[in-house]
Amino acid sequence: MSQESFEPGAIPRKSHAGAQALLVRDGSLSPALRRLLLLTDGRRTVFTLSQLLPDHDVAALLARLSELGMLDDGRSERPAKAPVIDELPDGWETASEFMMSRARESLGVAAADVIDRIEHADSPDAAREAMSQWYRALRGSRNGRDHADEDRVKVVAMLGRG
Repeated sequence: MSQESFEPGAIPRKSHAGAQALLVRDGSLSPALRRLLLLTDGRRTVFTLSQLLPDHDVAALLARLSELGMLDDGRSERPAKAPVIDELPDGWETASEFMMSRARESLGVAAADVIDRIEHADSPDAAREAMSQWYRALRGSRNGRDHADEDRVKVVAMLGRG
């Protein structure tokens, strides 16, 4: 895909190589590239992806993924298969975005460690640990403690356990 392909209304999708990189947890991808590749599902527009990753230059990241052959350029003979990431709980993308947003709002400099743990969660145990660290950090913060229990209930509902 060319740089012009990453206009706000464009809908990128991962290539077979991109799906494989996620399946094997390719360590050469930065956390931001990996997260964007996970979110690139052939349904979300560049604009939506930018909203999900507000702290990143999504067009530049998409260009890098394209250079790496991780995005479908329309010439692929095999359609991209969605990676099997059923290990993470249903609703994890939504819940993790909410948790990261609340961490940014409430935790100050402590948010970096919490957000890092959330972004790197790649299994049910890692997701549980990330959520637990997030909740403990909110409970221990001056700005987050008043809403920590309420926010936890929201996250549990997003994960379909409420």
